[in-house]
Amino acid sequence: MNTGLGFSEMIVVVTLIIVFFGSKELPTLLREIARFTAKVRRYSDRIKRELDDVTRSLEPQPSPQPAAQSSMKQEIRTRHIEGRKALGQKLREEKSALIYEHLLSLENVRNATMIMLYAEMGAEVITRPLIRRLLAEKKRIILPYCIEKTHNFGIAEIHDIDNDLISGTSNVPEPRIELRTSFFKSDIQLIVCPCVAFDKNGARLGRGQGYYDVFLRDLRGKIPIYALAFDCQMLSEAMPFEYHDIGMDKVITESGIVVDIDKPLATDLPPLQG
Repeated sequence: MNTGLGFSEMIVVVTLIIVFFGSKELPTLLREIARFTAKVRRYSDRIKRELDDVTRSLEPQPSPQPAAQSSMKQEIRTRHIEGRKALGQKLREEKSALIYEHLLSLENVRNATMIMLYAEMGAEVITRPLIRRLLAEKKRIILPYCIEKTHNFGIAEIHDIDNDLISGTSNVPEPRIELRTSFFKSDIQLIVCPCVAFDKNGARLGRGQGYYDVFLRDLRGKIPIYALAFDCQMLSEAMPFEYHDIGMDKVITESGIVVDIDKPLATDLPPLQG
């Protein structure tokens, strides 16, 4: 049994227990002390990991992409944003409803109690009805907000998609400021991202600010990361991909799971604390 106490400290603890409680209570109290010490140690390790994540997010980001690579990505981004817009609102709503059903059929989604989603903007896959449905099912819903200084996300739990959002950085819908309390991102059990374009390998092109790539860097391979998109957003060729770009485990469109990367992800969801 490893309690984290040295031999001399254990002697002192045992002596005090015998003096104040008697020898009969010794085994029970030692077990309780060991359990409490282990819990404190786990909590301390968890805080350390979260602080390490914050520290890494403050490190200098990768150098800008070469001009040709950046220009290619911007051309793809512009083309596919226009392609989404061309669908029209009614068709986007119909396709989004199909996407929800495919997403909700996944075991990881059904089992997750805490899911990070996004509130759509522009012509993205519409998520607000999905969020309402998940909230009604007593899922805990997390939304990101932009931290411009580090190009990273903070996260906050919302309870009402119609009243808990404000217009944030670049007009992205974000949780209200008073909801932005300290939060362990390691508690998230599933992440669902927006997507401008993607390829068959799970490479994702986002809005171009790099927030998701920074945020997801330490979570890739630890929890499932999915993207929602329309069929028209799939590239026939491979996406220009940088080493710091984060790929998706699955991409879900109105046609179903169109990208399903076979990664060694744990199927058991991490326990939710609190």
